[in-house]
Amino acid sequence: MPLPTFPLRPALLAIFLLVSSIPSVGIDAARADEAETNRQIETLLGDPADYKELFYAFQSAVAEGKAEIAVSLVSYPITISIGGEDATFEDEGQLLESYNDVFTDKIVNIVSNQDYGSAFVNSEGLMFGDGEVWISGVCDDSACSSSLPRVITIQSVD
Repeated sequence: MPLPTFPLRPALLAIFLLVSSIPSVGIDAARADEAETNRQIETLLGDPADYKELFYAFQSAVAEGKAEIAVSLVSYPITISIGGEDATFEDEGQLLESYNDVFTDKIVNIVSNQDYGSAFVNSEGLMFGDGEVWISGVCDDSACSSSLPRVITIQSVD
């Protein structure tokens, strides 16, 4: 049995034809998502360019196994749960020694696969995954007259 057809009003038909003739909106949608992430960062956290730069630098370093770069983007001291035990790392060298215990395959996958345009942003920072890693502003001085984004949280994933 054929499906019933309904006459389209000329204006609706014109809109339908216009929309259906667009080859792909994927790239524009991704840009729109990144623009929204940038807007949220600017509203809640600060300069979106700084956050975006850190996001991609950290993501690339983790994905490519560049441990020295990844740990250089972390704010210290940082406390991370490893195997149910909290470990506090005072500096890059200490975190580097435990890199493989902290940056497990699951953490690497979460960081590597997070899309900037779909990252969750709130007043606490920018989130990878479901909160396994957070980026937020860290004060440069005691008056907090300026801050730079850094990785502030890495949560163990079992």
